[in-house]
Order: sequence, then structure tokens, then C-alpha cells
Amino acid sequence: MTPSTTVLYEEDDENDVFLMQRAFRKAQISNSLTIVRDGREVVAYLSGSESFHNREEYPLPCLLLLDLSMPGKHGLEVLKWMKGEPALSGIPVVVLSSSNQESDIHRAYLLGANGYIIKPGDPTALLKIVKNIYEYWLTEKRPNGTFLDFSGPVVV
Repeated sequence: MTPSTTVLYEEDDENDVFLMQRAFRKAQISNSLTIVRDGREVVAYLSGSESFHNREEYPLPCLLLLDLSMPGKHGLEVLKWMKGEPALSGIPVVVLSSSNQESDIHRAYLLGANGYIIKPGDPTALLKIVKNIYEYWLTEKRPNGTFLDFSGPVVV
């Protein structure tokens, strides 16, 4: 089976979805961006249940962009569940949240997040973040160091 190029993006705010899709287009990222609207839906997608049972149509993602404050199931609950599932634990997770609380950042990393980015209010800043995500997580040659070393501080 060919590795997936799908990026799964968990977001319930239509404006944030629009801005992320726009940033992917402007950055000319060819990876498919699949949107799920809440924590329960991301679990269903990752587990291949409910309407996501067809893995050809809904392949496991190569990257998950995870919000924290989601209806149905909090992002940290999703992260804990996901990292406890052997078939899913290797999928990189970058938390993309409006929370700048040290406790959320610390807990996300303890639960296995590979990166934590505070959502910017500016579309230009989001475009830069998306380009950094692409260069670090979605290209064949990952730069040396950690994502934090590469992308800068978590506070944008």
C-alpha cells in the first residue's frame, strides 16, 4: 500500500477551515487536506469506523493537525487515545490551538504531540506556519533538529 499524503485537520470553526485551505493553496501544497469537525469524528476517521470505513477513500493520514477545544471529545483525549493505539501512534500530531496555556502545551507534549502551534490571528502568519509544517513534516528530507528548533517558539 502506498503511503498516504493526506493531512487530517480537526477544526470546527468554518473561518479557520477556510483560512487553512487557503494557506495550503497559496503554499502550493499538493497533500490532500481532509477536514473533520470534532473529536468524535477524528476518532471515527482514524479508527476507520462509521462513514470512514473505506480506507481507499479515507486513508490514514501522514499528519494530524489537532485542535484542543473541540465539541464531543477534547483534543487531548483524542491525542491520548491515538497514541495508545499501536497502528496510529506513529502518525505525527501537531496541535494547532488558540490556547497558549502552559498546562495545555505541557500536557500535549506529555501525551505525545510532535509539535504545538498557537493559532495566529493573521492569515500571513498562518501561511508561514503552513509552509513550515510542509517543509518539516511533509517533505522527503526533514531538516535536522526538532520541529520547535525548525519553526521557532510555540507562541506566534
